[in-house]
Amino acid sequence: MNIKKLNGFLITTILALMLVLAGCGGSSETGSSQSDNGNGNENGSASEETYTIRIPAVVNEENFVAIGFKKFQELAEEKSDGRLKVDLYLNGTLSASNEEDLQLLNDGSVEMIGMPSFVGAQAGGVDGFNIYDFPFLYDTRDDFYEVAEGPLGQELTASFEQATGGKILGYYDIGGLSLLNSNHTIKQPSDLNGLNIRTPQSSLFMDTISVMGGNPTPITFAEVYTSLQQGTIDGLTTTLPLMYDSQFFEVSKYLTVTNHVLIPYVLVINENFFEGLPEDLQAILLESADEMIQFSRDLVVEHEVTAIEKLKEEGVEVYELTPEEFQVFSESVQPAIEKNIDLAGADVYEKALELLGK
Repeated sequence: MNIKKLNGFLITTILALMLVLAGCGGSSETGSSQSDNGNGNENGSASEETYTIRIPAVVNEENFVAIGFKKFQELAEEKSDGRLKVDLYLNGTLSASNEEDLQLLNDGSVEMIGMPSFVGAQAGGVDGFNIYDFPFLYDTRDDFYEVAEGPLGQELTASFEQATGGKILGYYDIGGLSLLNSNHTIKQPSDLNGLNIRTPQSSLFMDTISVMGGNPTPITFAEVYTSLQQGTIDGLTTTLPLMYDSQFFEVSKYLTVTNHVLIPYVLVINENFFEGLPEDLQAILLESADEMIQFSRDLVVEHEVTAIEKLKEEGVEVYELTPEEFQVFSESVQPAIEKNIDLAGADVYEKALELLGK
């Protein structure tokens, strides 16, 4: 090979190597660009390396879950002066379910996810996470946070982190389940008698509707609108924002705000990625996550209030239970709790009751 050809070969090789490195885009196996020791430099001080955090979600950009992620994106990038870069993959562009999101996190294919707590039980293998789905366990959101952030919740968090590749950053929620139907106002469990109510494919959710008096019908969420329209189902149980966003008010006009199950949401980061960050970026990430979680807690309450107002404007009759009626509903679901108590474990359920003073 002559000198001219050799020089051309070397230049081509160098350019190819540069393209490969650029293609990594600041992304190692955990999605980050790190220095040799993973801490910026030899003394552990901050480097100017950038670290990419990929977050998948099945929701669209207008959903308040996505709005929460956008808040984290804004906070993390601003507080880190761009050293943390957050890429959002909404509308299911990376995965089709929350379960797939958790798998991607465990594989290191993404760095952060949000997931309903039941995914921690079903896909994460931590049975105790089912405690968050027991009906009428929490009278208020503060009750839920008392459990999730207290000794019991810390035990469950530790179990989840040991069983998966995730580190839990905190908890919020995406709303409480209520009842919407096409027939009449529901003020007591017996008003559900004979009604076909769409429920998620969960024995606890289905048994809850059954002992109230309804006929649980576990069809897919995509089928709900048409099924209400055709009378295949008489109603459903879902969150207030979803009732409005899915336009169920067009085919169903009776809403009872039961809040019988709160749907907790868990913010999780890949632990290896987190531990590979420089200490100053770890602190910034935790601070950004804390602010995002509080933002999301406030946001869901705002969206619930707005959803009720908009549903009323659309002609939906909204009924809110009195404390006495709430108690009747709460007592009616005890058989469902007893039947499904092994899902979480009797010891976990008793710990939750003790913590809540029940």
